[in-house]
Amino acid sequence: MKKIRFLFVLYFLISKMAFAHNPLSAMYYMDVKTDFAILNVSLSQAGLHHAMVAFYSKQDLEKISKEDYKKLAVDYIKKHFELNINTTAIAILDGGIKLGSHQTDFKFISSKLPEAFDKMDLKIDAFAQNGHHQTIFALLLNGITSKVVLRKNNEYSATIAINNDSMITQNENFNKNYLWFLLIIPVLILFRKAWKILKPNTKIQLSN
Repeated sequence: MKKIRFLFVLYFLISKMAFAHNPLSAMYYMDVKTDFAILNVSLSQAGLHHAMVAFYSKQDLEKISKEDYKKLAVDYIKKHFELNINTTAIAILDGGIKLGSHQTDFKFISSKLPEAFDKMDLKIDAFAQNGHHQTIFALLLNGITSKVVLRKNNEYSATIAINNDSMITQNENFNKNYLWFLLIIPVLILFRKAWKILKPNTKIQLSN
């Protein structure tokens, strides 16, 4: 069991570093305790700053103090996080931020959680301004970790069922590009059959 936990922690740290240095990705890791959770958020500083410049367009972020910048960043994360567990709205409360030249980390404590998890409605549209952005949301519940991917084609939201302490998405959108590909296959088959039927069988012989 210790070996499995170590491997998981190692995997999480490697994934966290990879996503944090990708300006188009963010990672939210929610560690459920007894009746509250600790939410860790990691992403690139470039991705955070780009989103904040778009969201706080009326403010000159280059001229404010570092402390004011941190407050705005924390407020930005809170405003773009919606979570309902069963029928209870979950808020992220006290939090902290560690700014870095490449990676930025947040840590929050959640409001009180229900005793049992049946379903979740999740929306995290932070950093949507960055374009082609995706957020990985991971949940550690009773020692079991599962994850969902939020992106533009699912409107950065998911309806989730909890089964054996794991998340199972119920509204995963199908990539419409694959639909076009699937439609092309029968069209090509029909075209090939029609070509065989209409193809002239007469051979033309050249006279000497």
